[in-house]
Amino acid sequence: MFRAKQLLGTLLLGTLLIAAPAAADTDTEDLGKSLGLEFAPGMMGSLSFMQAGVTLPTIGKSFQLGLKGRICSSLTWATFINQETGEQASFHPVTAAGVISFGGSGPIIHGAVRPYGATDILLGYTFTPYDNLIYGTGNLVGPNLTFGVFGYFGLELFTSDRLAVFLDAGGGFKMLKPEDSENIYAIAASWLGSGFGLKMGIRFYP
Repeated sequence: MFRAKQLLGTLLLGTLLIAAPAAADTDTEDLGKSLGLEFAPGMMGSLSFMQAGVTLPTIGKSFQLGLKGRICSSLTWATFINQETGEQASFHPVTAAGVISFGGSGPIIHGAVRPYGATDILLGYTFTPYDNLIYGTGNLVGPNLTFGVFGYFGLELFTSDRLAVFLDAGGGFKMLKPEDSENIYAIAASWLGSGFGLKMGIRFYP
């Protein structure tokens, strides 16, 4: 066991010694600071989502701003029971939203990895297209304004000067401001999407 640990330590040290000169030879000052195109799947609470958008050129040394579109969907038909009235609802909500991201990034580590942290402000609309397609229900949630706030930290790994993969995790909340505050579907949809968040994707810097 001790010899295995020694071997592992030697390999790790050797990797760092090899990577350090390589990182020193790589110009990382402007890496990932230009306009970036982003595509990422992820999860927010019990909702899964697909997201695409742009990351604007870095402002100053580290401030980043992004504009994205996000489609969120319940993984399965969601079931909600109002504990006060006993009323039940089973439906499949979808949220279409725009997202403004802002945050900061750290320095490039070993010429390839950049840590970052950011906040997402989500603003959109929740509806039930699958229920309407199958049962002809229309939008069970009714007219609404959907909004949320999420914070996260992550790592961006540059595989080349123009391409990077990233992974981040965090959490936040999503809420609805419905036209009918007594609508059980609107009440149920208001909490779906809150909680732990995770996403992984790619960024291309043309």
